[in-house]
Amino acid sequence: MSSNKLTDAKIKALKEKGKHSDGGGLFIQVTQTGSKLWRLKYRFVGREKIFSLGVYPHITLAKARAMRDTAKNQLANGIDPSAHKKETKLKLALDATQSVRACSAEWIEHMTPKWNKGSKQAVISSFERDVYPLIGNRSISSLIPKDIIKVAKLVEARGAADQAARLLQRLKSFTRWATANQLVEVNPSGDIKPDDVLMKREIINRPAIQQDQLHDFLVRLADYQGDKVVAAGIKFLTLTALRPGEVRHLKWTDIDFENKTLTIPAERMKMNRQHRVPLSNQAVDVIESIKPLNGHRKLVFSSQFKLNYPLSENTLNLGIQRMGFQATSHGMRSTFSTIAHESLNFKHEVIEAALAHAKMDKVSSRYDRTDYFNERIRLMQWWANYLDSMVRDQPQKIANTTDILQLRPQ
Repeated sequence: MSSNKLTDAKIKALKEKGKHSDGGGLFIQVTQTGSKLWRLKYRFVGREKIFSLGVYPHITLAKARAMRDTAKNQLANGIDPSAHKKETKLKLALDATQSVRACSAEWIEHMTPKWNKGSKQAVISSFERDVYPLIGNRSISSLIPKDIIKVAKLVEARGAADQAARLLQRLKSFTRWATANQLVEVNPSGDIKPDDVLMKREIINRPAIQQDQLHDFLVRLADYQGDKVVAAGIKFLTLTALRPGEVRHLKWTDIDFENKTLTIPAERMKMNRQHRVPLSNQAVDVIESIKPLNGHRKLVFSSQFKLNYPLSENTLNLGIQRMGFQATSHGMRSTFSTIAHESLNFKHEVIEAALAHAKMDKVSSRYDRTDYFNERIRLMQWWANYLDSMVRDQPQKIANTTDILQLRPQ
């Protein structure tokens, strides 16, 4: 059968309804409405079939002939062109619903009960910034280890080594979940270890105020000439040993003034567990002092420049540095922990509970649910009194618990 009977000029001039053959099974069909549709007639396993190729002129004559030749090659290899096209469409549709972006959204939703609000937002931000632009639209089933490594290496290349390591761990968790849910047959990041693909990181501890610096630090803090909210925030986190983020996002509704307690809900805690904090008399005084400035707002330490926005951690750090100390707001927790432990007046478990640290032993953490609250009432009042004594006497050694507790009546 001769082929290539049609030309573009002939096709454009076609008015007669019906089939017009180009040869080799390819023909164009003019419908009652005047549309011109490409069709391919072929036989597969003894049955005659019609394969729709598309509409002219969107599918040009040259493209229709190329599609005919491809179909002939498929037939020669025992493949039904029409069925193959349907399978391809289904796969593309499936890939669209199983893109990295779509699947990671399901993973994040699955993990949400295990994360606090800050952790969830950190994961979402890192994926939007570093994962989606590179592989977000890719089908998750198409990922290979090279893709995972490339994402992490690009983050490392911009000097964010810690972020690169965290992102790699998140990607490993994501692909492990995808494998367990049969979205991929082989985990593309299963054998990847951070040390094998990322440069060794230098671990730098957050600088903390040392015991012999406390006197000067507290005297300068009392005479702080900057923003009163910043000064109050630094003093409050020093008195409570809370994380900077827990102080910055503290709400008035978290505080029970009658019982001198604040309660931070689980979603705002790093370990995703509610944290009760006994407030010393001095910590309550700080809260009372901030009421005239922020008492009408939602946040206790709301920024004076951006209403109803919390202070930034960098603002607190800069406040400490302006007083002449190379330390961070987070480092105050280390100062508290070191001095409290060296005092030998409180059990390690009590101090760790005050810091809201997770128990290292998972078995004991499952059964030991106490938060040592009564012991922590004494600990936090002792700590506040100890800080007062540092301003007044600048003691050279850790004072006895009983003596310190008598410095300020309960």
